[in-house]
Amino acid sequence: MGRDDQWLDVIVVGGGIAGMAYATQLVEQAGFARPEPLRRRSARPVRVRIIAKEAVSGSNSFAAQGGMAAVLHPADSTASHVRDTLTVGEGRNDPAVVRRVVREGPAMVRALTGMGAVFDADATGRIALAREGGHTIARVVHHLDRTGAEIVRVLQERVRASPCITVIDEQAVDLLVDGGRCIGVRTRDPLTGIWTDRFAHVVVLATGGAGQVYLHTTNPPGATGDGIAMAARAGVPLKDMAFVQFHPTALYTGGTGTAFLISEAVRGAGAVLLRADGRPLMAGVHPQGDLAPRNVVARTIARVMARSRVPHVWLDTSPIGAERFAREFPAINAHCLEQGITPGRDRIPVMPAAHYLCGGIRTDGTGRTTLKGLLALGECACSGLHGADRLASNSLLEALVIPRHAAAHTLRTASKRVPGADRPVGEQAVPGKDHHTSVDHDAVMDALRRTMTRHAGILRSEHGLHQALRRIERAGMDAERAWAQGDRSAGMIALRNMVAVSRSIVLAALAEPFSAGTHWVSGVRG
Repeated sequence: MGRDDQWLDVIVVGGGIAGMAYATQLVEQAGFARPEPLRRRSARPVRVRIIAKEAVSGSNSFAAQGGMAAVLHPADSTASHVRDTLTVGEGRNDPAVVRRVVREGPAMVRALTGMGAVFDADATGRIALAREGGHTIARVVHHLDRTGAEIVRVLQERVRASPCITVIDEQAVDLLVDGGRCIGVRTRDPLTGIWTDRFAHVVVLATGGAGQVYLHTTNPPGATGDGIAMAARAGVPLKDMAFVQFHPTALYTGGTGTAFLISEAVRGAGAVLLRADGRPLMAGVHPQGDLAPRNVVARTIARVMARSRVPHVWLDTSPIGAERFAREFPAINAHCLEQGITPGRDRIPVMPAAHYLCGGIRTDGTGRTTLKGLLALGECACSGLHGADRLASNSLLEALVIPRHAAAHTLRTASKRVPGADRPVGEQAVPGKDHHTSVDHDAVMDALRRTMTRHAGILRSEHGLHQALRRIERAGMDAERAWAQGDRSAGMIALRNMVAVSRSIVLAALAEPFSAGTHWVSGVRG
């Protein structure tokens, strides 16, 4: 297809919706998703490598239940969706980015259906729309309670069908930077332990969230903030890291770690939050009641739990009924049945859990960071869409809209300098029977999670944040000592990243002069 210096080589770190959307859009816009006779003769051939440390089924993208917000109802409008987004974000959003993302929502739905995505329909055959927290009208497109999995399915089919896209099962560890430009990534093969420097014209971080820095999270085990930590170590600015969204209704089981999510759409269908004594929890708290912005609902639950000294509250699903619940929320229904709960009849014990990082690597509306050659997309990025709190179901929309613009920007501006050839950098030391470090990864991670949950979670205080920072720095020193002793294990890589992200969250929280959205500090008014 041409000499090597004519190729555009791109590395995408992360194989979720944002990463796959970018890769497929890049190939499409370059003309290489079309039959040979229809390609533009001037098109620059592209090679995309997606670096994925785990299967996409282990991503936040795949787990997304609720859906994607888009203006499709005749009574809805772009202005209304924009207004809801800005209201929930408490004015911390970038209005231009909000308008762009919202405006392109309907086109994204049409594009997905054109690829073969199937969304739920109403009795008239039109796409059914649900209402979730912060929305003043029903505008959430969904596929039962497995919307993320449906979008992943159609994008994954396109990735697999493209000869221009390759998926590599490795973990990205650090960015490679030279002369003020990102030129590649250093990766680790989890099977062989071999590390490789991989070079490209453009690197795209699409690594998802960082919920694992908290004791309870809806995020999968791999959500350790890898891309954000890699960017921070390379000196790339972050933004809005103080704003961590907690989902109000994760299933309470008494354990820690990844918690099963009870979609907000369940409340949209009529379920009601109750206190331990059976009184409606959100009565008189907010005009939107159970569908108030997530930070309001989660904070109210946290206060009730603390004052009543109970580990959870209740979600009364009886207004929905067992038959309808099983039909509209089959995955949630099946999981609850496994726990001995019959949704639609029984009350479900729920608690808040870390769900979405509204901040991240600072970008513009095309995914550009301040480092040349580096883009960031999806949850690891902060485009300015969400502000101080994310409007429900805007994240899947963002993960489809901004990658399209990022792909176009890449084709217009990518360097034509020939990247270096990939080169192995050897097998790094990992502690074994004859090589031990003084750090117990699991113990340090557990202490870090407890610190973040207690002091940098839903309810914060300035004193607690300072305590958290001191403990994070101690964990950081333990991690760096083990790293210096040669520990390059997957556990140590995750710990280093979790420390970096936790530090960024706490420092950003201490720097915020006001309480806003998901960042609430006792004694500090909004």
